[in-house]
Amino acid sequence: MFKKTIIARALTVAFSAASLTALVELPAMAQSNAVGTVFGKLTPGRATSVTAKNTGTNQSRTINVDETGKFQFTAMAPGRYIVTIAKNGTVIATEELEVLAGQGAEAQFPDAAAGVATVTVSGSRSRIDVSNATSGAVFTAKQLAKLPVPQSTDGIIALAPNTTRRDPTYAAGASIGGGAATENSYYINGFPVTNPATGFGASEMPFGAIANAEILTSGFGAEFGRSVGGVVNTTGKSGTNNWETGASYILTPAGLAARPQNRYYPVIGVPVTKATDGTLNLRREDNTTQVRKMAAYVGGPIIEDKVFMFMAVDETQSKSSFVNGTRVSTTLASNGYARTETDEMKYYGKFDWQITDDHRLELNMVGQLPKNDSRFYSYDYTTRQAGTTLKSSSHTEDGANNAQIKFLRYVGNLTDNLTVTAVAGTSVSKHISVPGGFVNIPGVAAGVEARVPGLNYTSPQVFGGLPFSGAEDNVKSYRFDVEYKLGRHTIRAGLDKSDTESINAGTDLAGGYLWSYGFTPTPAKTQPVPGGTIPALTQYGGLAAQGFFVGQVFSGTLSNAYAGQSAQYIEDRFQVTKDVLVTAGIRNEQFYNSNSDKIKFLDMKNQILPRLSAVWDVNGDASLKVYGSTGRYSVPIPASLALRTANGSRNYTIYYTYTGTDSNGQPTGLTPITGKISANNELGQPKDTNSIAAKDMKPAYQDEITLGFEKAVSPNLQIGGKFVHRSLISTIDDICDDRIFARFAEKNGIHGENFSGGCWMFNPGITNTFMIDYDGSGKYVKTVLTPQDMGGFPKVERKYTALDLFAEHPYRNGWYGRVNITFQHSKGNTEGQTLSDLNTAQGDVATTQTYDYAEQLAGANGLLPNNRTFQLKLIGFYDLTKELSIGGFLTTESGRPRDCLGSAPNPGDSPNYSNATRYCFGALTRDQNVLTPRGTIGNYPWFTQLDMNLIYRPAAFKDLSLRMDMFNVLNGKTVT
Repeated sequence: MFKKTIIARALTVAFSAASLTALVELPAMAQSNAVGTVFGKLTPGRATSVTAKNTGTNQSRTINVDETGKFQFTAMAPGRYIVTIAKNGTVIATEELEVLAGQGAEAQFPDAAAGVATVTVSGSRSRIDVSNATSGAVFTAKQLAKLPVPQSTDGIIALAPNTTRRDPTYAAGASIGGGAATENSYYINGFPVTNPATGFGASEMPFGAIANAEILTSGFGAEFGRSVGGVVNTTGKSGTNNWETGASYILTPAGLAARPQNRYYPVIGVPVTKATDGTLNLRREDNTTQVRKMAAYVGGPIIEDKVFMFMAVDETQSKSSFVNGTRVSTTLASNGYARTETDEMKYYGKFDWQITDDHRLELNMVGQLPKNDSRFYSYDYTTRQAGTTLKSSSHTEDGANNAQIKFLRYVGNLTDNLTVTAVAGTSVSKHISVPGGFVNIPGVAAGVEARVPGLNYTSPQVFGGLPFSGAEDNVKSYRFDVEYKLGRHTIRAGLDKSDTESINAGTDLAGGYLWSYGFTPTPAKTQPVPGGTIPALTQYGGLAAQGFFVGQVFSGTLSNAYAGQSAQYIEDRFQVTKDVLVTAGIRNEQFYNSNSDKIKFLDMKNQILPRLSAVWDVNGDASLKVYGSTGRYSVPIPASLALRTANGSRNYTIYYTYTGTDSNGQPTGLTPITGKISANNELGQPKDTNSIAAKDMKPAYQDEITLGFEKAVSPNLQIGGKFVHRSLISTIDDICDDRIFARFAEKNGIHGENFSGGCWMFNPGITNTFMIDYDGSGKYVKTVLTPQDMGGFPKVERKYTALDLFAEHPYRNGWYGRVNITFQHSKGNTEGQTLSDLNTAQGDVATTQTYDYAEQLAGANGLLPNNRTFQLKLIGFYDLTKELSIGGFLTTESGRPRDCLGSAPNPGDSPNYSNATRYCFGALTRDQNVLTPRGTIGNYPWFTQLDMNLIYRPAAFKDLSLRMDMFNVLNGKTVT
């Protein structure tokens, strides 16, 4: 769907008292996203039972050792455990270890150990988790506390290999394993928290409440779905029998940050850009921002050994002053300068009831409460002065992810071999937006080349698309899992369901519409515009004969949207031999999207997704593992799809000539020269749910294969490498070419005089079947169209290949370090659900302009926006003394591919999308543009960023720490 083109070195000092979890380095696994596993193997007959006791809550479980000497505890709450082996009631040995959510912790008891001996896992030997084939990274609270990392989920994701930053246009999310920013799944304590409306990012808890964060980048099992990117599991802290409390204060002074760089217009060298070539575009060097953050937590027993609580809250406040418009903006007199104050509070609460040693009930609460107050003033670029009179303001209580979440979670160990888990909860996101000083006048958009000298193009309207104040996103989610151990098999199965409603979603233009002024250097010719053409202007005389015209733009999507997702899975972990584990699973997913009347227009069923993995403990002592996995993964479409696809959206323009402008920049002397022109037939009319999506579509899915190894070279060194290949097989997007149906009607003798056109959801690159009412009679004609019938669409292609190498020094002798080197290649004709090639990336998820017309696919195959051919990530920290430590995070990666979008020189009967094809670099007009295939004009410069910190913990004050975090120490300003 055509994109709507409406105008559109910090120093931190922290004082904290914190009780941090111990550091345990384990690879990520996909066994469960909220609990962990303890496993081990003994010489057969050495012990008859094993007991695992949580040192924080005194929860204790005892199971029998099988005849082969193997044992396994599943669904273990994260925490520290003492594991004891016994024979006929007599204790033989004990070991203390750490259990992390989603991880397997191996308890090892060498035969040489006699009597009762306590072994410290992290300080004695280096071990590899041989219980899984999942790839990724896990970061504990202690690591995060010692590393200079932005206190956000995206900041943690950046630490992991095979990840890169999203396009800066998007509010949240990251690219994982070559996927789009909307193609990831997020969980907090096992509950899904992905943004239900857009798919960009997810809800977050206070940073200090994180116990560990797990980033799965490939190879995750059948338990996980709805992702062709990655899975992000965040586990919050829990209360124990020990009361703990702490607080912190962080300050980022404005005076200690490097000045932002001004932006300048590029030198194009053509007449229409002569006035701006090489000149100042946006002044940024005087911008200032100051941030402070307060945080506190408390945790402990409500009833010792029985009921526990942990609560945390943080609040981030910032004040910014900045130039809000470019030098040629038409609203500098109204909102050229802005002063903003933001306040975001995050909270987390967890209450655990240990009903018995075998039954546990949790109440979880997570929320974000953002507020923003902006005040707008005039600004003069010549004098560099902001006005003192308040022109307008806005108050919002909204954010990229601002849900308030509540859910219950039950874990029951019914027998040694049978465990069940149940989760149920809700998520509510409220969106408040109140403009101040609002004037009911249409806004104005006018590039320098589109302005008639001497006329006024300044409008008092400073707002663009306004959301409905009071909009809500509501989600209800449920999940049930069961696990049963039968001999050498561990069988897991489960199901989940989630329903979303977005009430009063979308936006509408302030003032009702927008005046968009235009200019053509060839007024004697007809002019292509999105969705049609305007006649030659010379016939109208006056300003029109000089090439000037204006468009009245209507754009609005305010409406309700509904969506739902469900899935079922079964998985068998089969211990083929004592050293070989094979896991086979299958997942079945469903999802639907409904319009404002709750009528389904997209209903995907029976998406069968097989998964298979194998792990070989080569030496039998967890010192070397070789692993591999293969599987199929799919991703649904968020609720916002309905706003433009299925509801009565408006996105059209009426074109006029004009003779002048008034004091508000509004055109005068209007003469209409076209009717309503819409690239997608978005004229506000109801959409036909029977027709807007092809029948029996396939989901967006990809196939993946991973091969890797990990080796413990010594207690101080682990190395490893993996190869990943992902291939997108199918995607869902929209096509907006009504010519394909006109050709079908003509070929089959169908009268289509009343056919209105629009956009239709389909599977690009394969044959699609539509039901179309050609004459408006309510009679639908089965319309089967091949890729050739639709203009010659190529098959969908997005191939991601990566080789990742790492070396890691576990935390010993006072330091920890890890280096990841990744060589990767992401190539194809689609980015996926998003489109980042544009100057401002398109946010219409799964309805991008990529496939609107077959002509747009010319030259589309090449390196994709998320491609980073080389990437180096180095993280670590070093304890200089018992009181002083230093940490660092270095990222170096090759630049993203440059791209060019322009207008085709000979559009023929295509709908003339401006700047949507890969024809560029014409000296004067579109007629001179040449095909410039994707990825053929080089890359942006390399990106390098070094973040460092210094932490001081004075011995005289046991629980006090002072720290400095310095981000972007090298002051890099590379475009990313």
